[in-house]
Amino acid sequence: MTENYIQYADGYQKDNIDEKDILKAISDIQIKDDEHGAFWVSVITDDENVIEVNKDLSLSVIFEGQETNYQAKDWYEVLELYKLLLIKKFDVIVSKIK
Repeated sequence: MTENYIQYADGYQKDNIDEKDILKAISDIQIKDDEHGAFWVSVITDDENVIEVNKDLSLSVIFEGQETNYQAKDWYEVLELYKLLLIKKFDVIVSKIK
C-alpha cells in the first residue's frame, strides 16, 4: 500500500519515498524551467496531506482539505517541512507556516 508519493509537475511520480527522494527533487527543481519547476509530496492518512513547492519557494500546504500558502525562506526550510511531513507531524508544520 502506498503511504506517500512524490510527483513532479512534468509527470514523474514515485511511491513510498524517503528523504533522499526529496533531496533529489529539490536539486532537480532548481534546474527546471518555470513551467515544470514544481513538485509535491503527499502523505496519505485518512486524508491526503500535501505540500507543493514551486521553484520560487512558494508552498501550498493542504491538510484536511484546507489550503494554506506560505513563502519559504530557503531550500533548507523546504526540506525541513518535507521531513516533518514524512513523519506525519502535521501540527508542527501548521505551527511553522502560520
